Amino acid sequence: MMKDIIIKYWIEKAHEDIGSAFDNFSAGRLQNAVRDSYFACFHAVAALLFKEGQTFKKHKEVRSALHRDLIRVGKINAFWGKHYDWLFDNRQKADYRPLVQFDRDQVQEIIDQTSAFLREMERLLSEDIAAPGKRTDSE
Repeated sequence: MMKDIIIKYWIEKAHEDIGSAFDNFSAGRLQNAVRDSYFACFHAVAALLFKEGQTFKKHKEVRSALHRDLIRVGKINAFWGKHYDWLFDNRQKADYRPLVQFDRDQVQEIIDQTSAFLREMERLLSEDIAAPGKRTDSE
């Protein structure tokens, strides 16, 4: 019961984050849109990994688990790892490097991909992802 509440909480956070990404994009705040897209993915992956009994203290641990426990074993397509990695790296740039600029068209594509990523994580949450050999080719 408590596990389901926590998973629902993380997914709701992911939806709030993607909503903020759209709002920030519309307002021309591209750095904030990139950051919000990252957090949407982060919260969605955290929910999925939590379902499998995993918790983490650092963002890089979630990134590692995404690759190790979901991508390498074929539960999700490697495309999503590349998407997550791009967001991970560029969220750092957006937050900590001065004068970082993002291309509006690129950020629109990132937000669209993040929305698809969130749908994919929700789909996986709705099924038993622990079954060996399961894989999705959604992009």
